[in-house]
Amino acid sequence: MMIVYIKRIVFHVLAVAYCCTSMYVKAQDISDTTLIQKKRSGLDSTFTYSSRDSTVFSLKKRTMLLKGDAEISLKQQKLNAESIEIDFNGSVVKAEGRKDSITGNMGYPRFEDNGEEFTGKSILFNLETRKGTITLGESKADEGGYYYGAKVKKDADNTLFIQNGCYTTCTKPHPHFYFGASKMKVVTNDRVFMENISFVIEDVPIITLPLGIYVPNKTGRTSGLLFNIPFVSTADGIVAQNLGYFWAINDYMDAQFTADVFSKTGYLLRNVWRYAVQNTVNGSLSIEYGRRRPDAQSEYVNSWRIIGNHQQTINPQSRITASFNIATSSFINRFAGELSDRLTQSLFSNAGYSSSFDNGTTLGIDVAATQNIVTKEYSVNPNISYNVPTFFPLKGLIHANSWLNDIGIAYFVRGAFSHNSIRSITDRVPGNPLFRDTIFQERNSSVIRHNPSISISPKLGYFSLTPSISYSENWYFRSLTRSVNPIDSSVIESFEKSAMPLRETQFQASLGIGTRLFGLIKPRIFGINALRHTFSPTVSFSYVPEYTSQNSNNIRTYRDLRTNRDIEYSRFELDGGRGANRGSTFVNYSLSNRFEAKMKQGDTADKNVELLQFDISGSYAMALDSLNLSPITMAFRTPSIGVFNLNGNAGFTVYDEEKNSFGVMTPVNALLLERGKGPARLTYASVNISAQFASGTMSIGYGKDDSSSTQQWSYTGDRFAVRTIDERDNVDYFGERGIGGRPLQFPWSMSTSVTYYYGEPVKGMISRRFDARADIDLRLTSTLNIRSSFSYDVINSTIVAPSISIIKDLDCWELSANWYPTGFNQGFIIRFAAKASQLRDLQLIKRNLPIFR
Repeated sequence: MMIVYIKRIVFHVLAVAYCCTSMYVKAQDISDTTLIQKKRSGLDSTFTYSSRDSTVFSLKKRTMLLKGDAEISLKQQKLNAESIEIDFNGSVVKAEGRKDSITGNMGYPRFEDNGEEFTGKSILFNLETRKGTITLGESKADEGGYYYGAKVKKDADNTLFIQNGCYTTCTKPHPHFYFGASKMKVVTNDRVFMENISFVIEDVPIITLPLGIYVPNKTGRTSGLLFNIPFVSTADGIVAQNLGYFWAINDYMDAQFTADVFSKTGYLLRNVWRYAVQNTVNGSLSIEYGRRRPDAQSEYVNSWRIIGNHQQTINPQSRITASFNIATSSFINRFAGELSDRLTQSLFSNAGYSSSFDNGTTLGIDVAATQNIVTKEYSVNPNISYNVPTFFPLKGLIHANSWLNDIGIAYFVRGAFSHNSIRSITDRVPGNPLFRDTIFQERNSSVIRHNPSISISPKLGYFSLTPSISYSENWYFRSLTRSVNPIDSSVIESFEKSAMPLRETQFQASLGIGTRLFGLIKPRIFGINALRHTFSPTVSFSYVPEYTSQNSNNIRTYRDLRTNRDIEYSRFELDGGRGANRGSTFVNYSLSNRFEAKMKQGDTADKNVELLQFDISGSYAMALDSLNLSPITMAFRTPSIGVFNLNGNAGFTVYDEEKNSFGVMTPVNALLLERGKGPARLTYASVNISAQFASGTMSIGYGKDDSSSTQQWSYTGDRFAVRTIDERDNVDYFGERGIGGRPLQFPWSMSTSVTYYYGEPVKGMISRRFDARADIDLRLTSTLNIRSSFSYDVINSTIVAPSISIIKDLDCWELSANWYPTGFNQGFIIRFAAKASQLRDLQLIKRNLPIFR
């Protein structure tokens, strides 16, 4: 059989032949003006077509038949099918599939018109009027999901009239659920009208509404009412949450107005605004107000919360960011449902502007605020800063090998203002703690800090020198004066403001020297080809000059009449000024040890493995007359060796302790070693061990697992073909087509950590903490997950904040259960909901948490 393949033949050739055979009457040949001129039928546009098997023309009948992967395209319309017949008399196209002896039906028609896609058993379509009929039609919805019905009529504007129609978001060829209607009208990018609605699960009608409704059918956001399923709580009565209205204002802004109603205990009103303009501006604002009481016999408490954020890119070098969270203390207690919210004690807000310049400098303006909802203290701290990064002024001006090229200069300036509300509790009657008053003191402070610095890192042979000189200058605008009231010996504070800045300066210098030593052995046992020890000792000298009333006007004194002593203080003390000091000269040391191994890898290159990092550090204060040696600190860590991580730190004191006149142990200027008590005493130690365990699978059984992933459809035609071939899932109930035994697979992962802390800052005053935490994720089947997390206090034998979650994937649905066995948030949440985002309100929720009881 000769196969004729013709592709992209311009229709004008056929139109010329058609004109030669067409019968028409010219108007000038007819004398009766009542006769209607017979118009010439046919298309006036160019279209292309192709077929794999054959293309048959009939000039007499003015028809064309395409067989085998047939396709025609006209403007924005495209039709694919196994067989396509075109009747040029009426510009009618008929497309059908054909029966295949092996696969059943194949080549079902798929029609695309201006972005809309339709699939059916057969399609009859008029290319001129753009109207058609689809038998067993199916189309993908704009917002997701599928529409299909026994018969679908398509109008010129892509409006669909569906008989016995269905809508579902399930991707299975035979859906697990759908919304059915005897009649449906789908208006593209507008609404869907339905009559006699039924909600069907596994072909069983669950709910039937004998009335007509309409729902939005638009991509993106759509204005409309928000509903949720109410539930009954013992304490709150009937609870209805998230009732309200969503307002899609425009493409850049929307708003949501919702309410939570508790029939016995109160209500919560919520207003959320969101905005976004491309990648330039975006943000949101949430305002919540509620009145609630713990039970029907208590008084209502008014609560509110405001949360917002804003991000704006002014240009590639400038940006504005802001986020704020302010609330009344009662709001968290009354309305917070999540465990993380109920544990919140402090709220943080900040706003800032940052800009970088071509020369590398940066400018920053920010405001930070903190609110403690327990103590009701708060602080507001605006700042402005300018930073000049390190630059090398002599580089390029002198010889390239000169160490002067390494001199770096940096500068940083910051202006800060702080407003704090600090709570203090005093006895209403002195000496009587039964009656107390809570007083909030408002304190303000301001300062401008200048921090220039000079650094250099020359090398002298095997040693590296790191000299550093830093100078800081702070400007204040008020000074503090303290005096003593001779009547009751109390201290009186007074301030003197200044329009000109009051200067406070500080100078310090340091010099560090370090080197690096290596030790190498090659044991060549147990796959270890080499072991290397890197020892990096560093010694540094730092100097800070004396700062007292003897050499600075910023340090003042007053006479404490109670102790009969002179007390030194800084006149900028309340604004962050540094206090008096006798100067300091420190010699700091650190000993860094790094152990590595080179592991044999067969024919490939050896692998370097870091085994241990161990550091020791301390200092010696040369200016002190006693207790010159600082505590010795040690820290170690092991990189990930297999699945384990180990790290820890410890501190030691080298001085002995004795009881003072009050019976409290205090350090004395006597070394433990001198008194025969060993070189040092442990003051604290902390060890943390963490591990990450995971298995691709944990198998039980035998055989090979050939589980496949969920079927994905490239277009609706694939799904439609499978649905029409087999109306039911082809389940091998009796194992006749099985491949034999397969293992049970349990993929799982677990992260654990154990932390032990021992502290004895003063001899005999011991504190311990021993905590263990675990997070477990176990997949019992491909659709069932179990997750759990908890902390265990070993010393007190208590479980802290445990939680267990079970998640069942039901293809197009999801069932989840969260259980909190103990603690103040003890309870559970069970949720059964559709997975599709457009059906997110189709859910059942059962809750038993403290806030919902």
